[in-house]
Amino acid sequence: MANPFQYEKLPTADNFCGREVESERLHNLILDSKNVVLFGDRRYGKTSLIEHVFRGLPKTVLHAFADLFACTDSTEVAQALYKAVYDALPFDLDSKLKEISGLFKRATFEIQTTNSGSIKARPRLEGRDFEELLNDALSGAERFCEKHGCTLVIALDEFQQVAEIKDKRIDAILRAYMQRLTYISFIFSGSKKSILSGLFIDKKQPLYGMATSISIGGIELPTLKTFCEERLGQRFDDEVFELLYEQVRGQTKLILQSCYWLYANGWELNAPNTHKVVQQIIEEKDEEFRLLFNGFKAQQKKALKMIGRYGGKNLFKQENLEPFGLTRQGLSQVLVALIGSGDVIKEDKTYLVADVHFHLWIVKNFS
Repeated sequence: MANPFQYEKLPTADNFCGREVESERLHNLILDSKNVVLFGDRRYGKTSLIEHVFRGLPKTVLHAFADLFACTDSTEVAQALYKAVYDALPFDLDSKLKEISGLFKRATFEIQTTNSGSIKARPRLEGRDFEELLNDALSGAERFCEKHGCTLVIALDEFQQVAEIKDKRIDAILRAYMQRLTYISFIFSGSKKSILSGLFIDKKQPLYGMATSISIGGIELPTLKTFCEERLGQRFDDEVFELLYEQVRGQTKLILQSCYWLYANGWELNAPNTHKVVQQIIEEKDEEFRLLFNGFKAQQKKALKMIGRYGGKNLFKQENLEPFGLTRQGLSQVLVALIGSGDVIKEDKTYLVADVHFHLWIVKNFS
């Protein structure tokens, strides 16, 4: 029997766990053509939630997904938007190409065959002016929706990338068009919560007030525990799952990955075995995390080590600063920079590495 915990893939409808409240809210906002921003840390299932809700939309609500992670300039963002509109069209290849030819003035589509034999379309743009390209892509999509009596929702994943793109103020230009759209709405999500939050919560930013926010935390503990136990075919010993949930901050991927190895090894669900698989998961990324750690500046490395050694608490005590040769002012400046880059978060009075998996590696190596 195949392992029921496929943590590297998006879940199917049968393997989607919890999120009833978030799913219903997102579904209703999409039906009302509202723009939505999903706030949540990395690996908490934002993309899975979007795909799950997309599966339940009526045929009159078209949907598309654009990943902006690899975009380095405004032209690549425009290409991603054109591709999203193309993907949303509910036609076969020939019908899509025929429809597209009349929608856009500044883009044509090349049809390519991948190594696996599947067909994919790549937009070819005429010109590089982002505002003109955006207007062309969205105006064409609006005309299509009006003609066919439908709406379109476009999920823009890793949207915080627009903050890194300097050739155009993408957020400001997008805002101007969002205000005029009738049939198109957007879902914004990303893996760096602090940067994404800055784009929508800061009153000085163009996108302030332009989207309804939904917070995505960990799946409720009892729901996720039942989900895992049903697939493992046994129950966790008292408090074992609760300790795992706390250790990984409720992160869905790490919990499912832990259960994957518990199932694969046929182990009992007790504390020693659960600890063993968590250590195994940390070790799997050792080389990757060493490279990641070495990419930080010297003072940033010291701050990360302090988070690991002191559990992110009481970092500014003199006896904790002295072993690392840092002053309170120096540490404060470093932490502000790490928070600004999305690498560290602060919860109450505790500093944590934002990437939970990397945080566990930091704790293991420097505590």
